[in-house]
Amino acid sequence: MTTIFISIFFFVVALGILIAVHEAGHFIVARMCGVYVERFALGFGPRLFSFHDSKGTEYALCAVPLGGYVKMFGEEDDSGDPEKKQSGEKSSNESADAVKAAVKPERNESEAFCKKKLWQKFLIVFAGPFFNIVLAWFLYTFTFIYGIPDFKPVIDITDSHGVAAEAGIASEDLIVAVDGVEVTDWEDTIYELVSHVGEEKVSLELVTDLGRGTPKNVDLNLKSWEIDPRNGDVLGLLGISPLRGRIINEVAQVMDGSAAEKAGFKVGDKFISFDGRPYTSWREFSEVVRSSPDKNIRVVVERERAQVTLDLRPEVKTGAQKEGEPEKRYGFAGLSPRGEEIKEVFFERKYNPFVAVVKGATKTVRMGVVTFEVIKKFFTGDLSIKNVSGPIGIAKGAGFTAKLGLVFYLGFIAMVSVNLGLLNLLPIPVMDGGHLMFYIIEGVRGKPLSPAIMQKLLILGMCLLMSLMVLAVFNDIYYGL
Repeated sequence: MTTIFISIFFFVVALGILIAVHEAGHFIVARMCGVYVERFALGFGPRLFSFHDSKGTEYALCAVPLGGYVKMFGEEDDSGDPEKKQSGEKSSNESADAVKAAVKPERNESEAFCKKKLWQKFLIVFAGPFFNIVLAWFLYTFTFIYGIPDFKPVIDITDSHGVAAEAGIASEDLIVAVDGVEVTDWEDTIYELVSHVGEEKVSLELVTDLGRGTPKNVDLNLKSWEIDPRNGDVLGLLGISPLRGRIINEVAQVMDGSAAEKAGFKVGDKFISFDGRPYTSWREFSEVVRSSPDKNIRVVVERERAQVTLDLRPEVKTGAQKEGEPEKRYGFAGLSPRGEEIKEVFFERKYNPFVAVVKGATKTVRMGVVTFEVIKKFFTGDLSIKNVSGPIGIAKGAGFTAKLGLVFYLGFIAMVSVNLGLLNLLPIPVMDGGHLMFYIIEGVRGKPLSPAIMQKLLILGMCLLMSLMVLAVFNDIYYGL
């Protein structure tokens, strides 16, 4: 229950920041263009409190924190104009007094939104998404100045028959570029791989031995890579995982009463062979144990410079090894190996302010490109619509990153801010991009679309937007909980 409240709290904080910045974009540029702003509101529904500035603008905090709007004088003077429903205002809850305020006789007509030049109206609408993108740049820059604990995209092969292994990738290979785009950590790497999901040939540049060895290029086939939101281990589907440490060929623990203790295993034993084959890795030994419930496995170990032969008979356990699989029998030995952290894998991304500004801009641009690539994958069918996430998914992400620390939480807000800014630029009526599309059409035609056409397009856009919201909430509930 505590986790839920933490997620809700940090979700509301993140959403408040994103909405405030978005609406501030509309507000600031509107004032720069000489438009009188009647109300700047965060949230919808009943006003919790409000105040007015010296110019008469009302600033309001409303009860439902799932949006906001900027109410500008003269938006509704002409029902045929696209500015009637400028995307910065989602005003289904506007009261009659606000409508009256929009046509106050004491306001100069030159302060009306609908009387402004086309390029000014374009800039006012564009400013909301643009400010979200600028926010992402600022947050990424701040995190790079502050410093981000990170680890390099070094691969650990988890499936010797997986897609990655078949492509020629080996454990301790460092990924330095995905399809020509340089990557420095696992976050960048995963985003780049996801942007190429469904493609048969994705070029990877690697360097062996944790980046100290020989460069090599491989082509990774992502055609069959199906990302499922119910499976958090998206890399595991490729047969890889991030390498943070390595397993040493030495027994670290033997459980009391376990099959390993009964066989005579001791702490410090080193494997020489098992089941008639030389010992190569702990993973291979574990696979043999799991596939041999109640069957004898002959193991040869080194103990105090002497070879000792042991007969291991794994216990029979029952359960599902992966989520969604039927339960089945597997073997359990009851011993664990010694491990060590690979220090070369860990690093801190920290730059001086000048470099951080450039790095922040590069990160923002790349996140934007990846966002558009992912959107395209939805339309081509390479990425399932079940990956469309809504408020519950965002809340979980906010809570999770907040627990990791400030820089991770700010990085999460930056990522969502990029997505929010770019999604708002899609040419969907009732969204910012839809209104920008109307202004472009008006500029080409020399006149706006007719009121009848505008009304139909706005209804179509609203239906599409509501459908996406229903899909996102359904996915959050069905796949995320």
